[in-house]
Amino acid sequence: MATLDIDALRIELMRDILDTDDLEVLRTVKRSLTHALAKVKQQQVVREEEVEYISKQEILNGIREGLTEFYQAKKAGKELPDAEDLFNEL
Repeated sequence: MATLDIDALRIELMRDILDTDDLEVLRTVKRSLTHALAKVKQQQVVREEEVEYISKQEILNGIREGLTEFYQAKKAGKELPDAEDLFNEL
């Protein structure tokens, strides 16, 4: 449904632009569009920079901690959950 709204708006804008004979209006529209596109692109870059990544070392440390807990529990004779229970927790 949103695609239809976007297409309809594009067509309306194209018609308005094609019906305009004033060069200054067309230049203003062009500048405004260029400015708006640059602003959207800048916001996308900022959002991408906000994404946090887990480093390789953090992943390895998590695995190491999990294995250490597993071996300590096994050594102490504690009953450990099976893989299906762990999967269901996720």
